[in-house]
This record gives sequence, structure tokens and C-alpha cells, in this order.
Amino acid sequence: MGAFGYFLCAFFVNDTATHCALHASIFNLVAVTVERYLKVVYPFWSKKHLKRWVVYVVMAFAWIGGIIYGVPTSFLMSRVENGSCLRQFYSELFIHQSCTLTIFFFLPLIVFVYCYGRIVFVMRRQMRVMAGHTGGGSSQMNASQAQSKRVKWNIIKTMIIVSISFVVSWSPINILTLHVTFVGPTTFTMVGLYPAMFLVYLDICMNPFIYGLKHEGVKQELARLISCRKTNSVGNTSRIRSSNRADTTL
Repeated sequence: MGAFGYFLCAFFVNDTATHCALHASIFNLVAVTVERYLKVVYPFWSKKHLKRWVVYVVMAFAWIGGIIYGVPTSFLMSRVENGSCLRQFYSELFIHQSCTLTIFFFLPLIVFVYCYGRIVFVMRRQMRVMAGHTGGGSSQMNASQAQSKRVKWNIIKTMIIVSISFVVSWSPINILTLHVTFVGPTTFTMVGLYPAMFLVYLDICMNPFIYGLKHEGVKQELARLISCRKTNSVGNTSRIRSSNRADTTL
């Protein structure tokens, strides 16, 4: 099959492309968590340093990092023999699996717990300070501050839901991976692999809907896009009707 067949075997048949995308999604989730943490806990620093180009660099790093981590090992373990794509395992595989579990499960979990713990602590402290300073303030100012608090809390709740969803969905596949790495494949692990992977894919598919339902910024952006589309449709319809009337007049 040659080099192209080997590439297809390693990158697609042995799920390297899928693993790269999964790793990139975890990097993205951690990056969003850190961004929320910096904006709430260090608002002045983040306003000064978190520019748009930084966001683009982090997005690129998430995908490049996922590819760099997943591709070399998969290509080393893949081989084509008699026209069949095979996956060979080495005794050092447990080192790679342990690193994967640490980098893509335990470290994100530590980041989630620390960042959102700090965010909740800072938000509660800010609310107490604001309550002490606005006791005799105007009703308009109090309403504005209450709205700001609601928006911030909604963002935090959204990200906490996403993080809990990540932990619940990714725990089974990581437990099975540990079992296979240190004990070996069994009937239980092979049967449990498919439901565990289903949970992982379900988590990735659920995140956009969670953002769309809970995150006010995403809601507003979707509403803006829909309203623009409706406006364009109305404009196109009006132009078509005007054109038809002009043709009829002629």
C-alpha cells in the first residue's frame, strides 16, 4: 500500500484524527476556564494583556498541541501487513497511557477545581463589598449592579456545568484505559469501551447546547446572527418583489 496506505492506517483507521480532536477539545476547555479565572480574579491584568491575538494563539496551540501529542505515538504503533492495518503495543505503552491520563484528565480536573473555587470566593467577596457600599444608593445603580452579578454568576454556572459534565463523561473511559494498561484487555473492558466512548462524544456534542442555553453572550450572538439572517431574507424578498413589479410595469 506504500506510504499513503500507512498514513491512512495510522491517521484514520487507528483513530489518530479522533484522538487529536479529543485532546484539542480538552485543551480548549482548560483555556476557557483559565480565561474566566483571569477575568474575574485579575480583571485589570486581563484587560491589559488578554488581547484578541492571545486568544487566537491559544486556539492554535490547542489544536497543534493535540496533534503533536497524538500523532507520533500512533504512527509508531501502527503498521500495515498483508494489506491490513494493525496496531502493535509495546511494553512502554503504560508510560504513554499514564501521561495521557495525567495531562488530559487529572490536570484539567485540578485546574477546574482551583479556578472555579477561586472564582466563587472572589465573587462572594465582591458581592459583600458591593452590598456594603450600595445600601443607600439609587435604585437604578442597584439594578445595574444586580444585573451585572446575574450575568457573571450565569457565566460561572455555565462553566461549572461544562466542567462537571467533563468529569462525569471522561471518568469511565479513563478507568477502562487504566485497567487495560495495567491488567490487560478483558471482556468487561471491551464491552464497556463503546458506552464509555459514547459518553465522551456526547459530552463534546452537549457543550455547544449548554453554552447556547446558559451563556448570555452566546445567546446574544446567536440572536444577532438570526436577526441579521431574517433581515437579509426580508431585504431579498423586498428586492424580488420590487423587481417583479418593475417587470410587470414594463
